[in-house]
Amino acid sequence: MEIYDKAHELAGVIQDCEEYKALLAAGEKLNSDEKTKKLVRDFLMLQAQLAYAQSMGDKPIRKKIELLNQKAELVKKNETAVEYLSHYNKWQTMAGEVFQIIQNAMAEGMSILD
Repeated sequence: MEIYDKAHELAGVIQDCEEYKALLAAGEKLNSDEKTKKLVRDFLMLQAQLAYAQSMGDKPIRKKIELLNQKAELVKKNETAVEYLSHYNKWQTMAGEVFQIIQNAMAEGMSILD
């Protein structure tokens, strides 16, 4: 089917994308420093936990915000962490937009659920 061919073509385009290649290169650099890798992982996990807590309407999130701010200060002082997160955020934005385009294309077929 043509749709599968196009999906494989998209996968190839993603792998050739400069933003994706930059993320991979920054990830390789990050992997060479376990302490910084843990810092970035903890920072991203806290961000996700905070976003989830806020979306669920949880009130006692002040402690998470304070902890995230502390981690953010450590991240700002670490060039490798800043570089990785910069590429990570660019890629997340781009990938989210691509995913939205695909979802929009398939949404009409799901309109019965509205």
